[in-house]
Amino acid sequence: MTEQGEDHRSARPAGAGGRTVRRALWGAGIAVAATAAMIAVTVPRGASAHGDSTRRDTASASAAASGGQSGGPGGGHGAVTQDGAPQGPQTGIGPLTEQEVDRARAIALSHDTALHALTVRRTPGAEYLDADLVEPADPSATAPRRIEILSYDYGHDRLVKQTVDLSTGAVERTDTATGVQPPPSADETRQAAALLIKDPLGKGLRTDFTAATKGQTLTSPDQLRLRGMSFDTDEQSAPPGLDKCGRNRCVRLFTQVRNGPWIDTTDYVIDLSDHTVGRVD
Repeated sequence: MTEQGEDHRSARPAGAGGRTVRRALWGAGIAVAATAAMIAVTVPRGASAHGDSTRRDTASASAAASGGQSGGPGGGHGAVTQDGAPQGPQTGIGPLTEQEVDRARAIALSHDTALHALTVRRTPGAEYLDADLVEPADPSATAPRRIEILSYDYGHDRLVKQTVDLSTGAVERTDTATGVQPPPSADETRQAAALLIKDPLGKGLRTDFTAATKGQTLTSPDQLRLRGMSFDTDEQSAPPGLDKCGRNRCVRLFTQVRNGPWIDTTDYVIDLSDHTVGRVD
């Protein structure tokens, strides 16, 4: 399982380490490689989504070096500058700018591969996950800036990597892979939470939210702070009904009441490909 942050742009490790892990996704053809960094999330069992108010647990998740968020806001761009428009053409291996990433995404979305893909909301266009600079063979040369755009295509349940040449405005290469599951985007995380909230298995979450907020009704993911983790049966055993996770896009959630306690929902797995919810014990 690999983890991604909540509904804002979250940083991922920049530089060679991050690129090495992301390339391992493609070279090995396996689920996800994780970093040694651990994120400890204290989950009070007073709001456990299972009605157990007597225990406190700590859930730990590996933070993936690959992967950003969102098909929209939430995407991790690695070392992306925050200082407005770049001054002149960008060359070499300097940090990506927001403008470069936005342009590369627009070019990728106009390509035939993305035009025939679907987002997590089942709208045209692949679900954006991450962007990364392709290092030129000669870093000192004024080589054109090339960016890899990583997306997920829900129409075909596959990961898509498009290499965009910013100097020509063209997608020069497209690679696809199945059974590869980077961390979910912010939009995927919100969609997973929406499915859990509406599902019968989300009853405990709804009940504990009402208790934690002194009577409010949980109807929207916007009422929660969320962190999502991809779930793959190659990494962890799963009961029947979740055995397609890995081929399908599946997510587990850390949930917290905004300005309130954590609610333990880590036993639940949301299949975003099939729109189903299951439970692991």
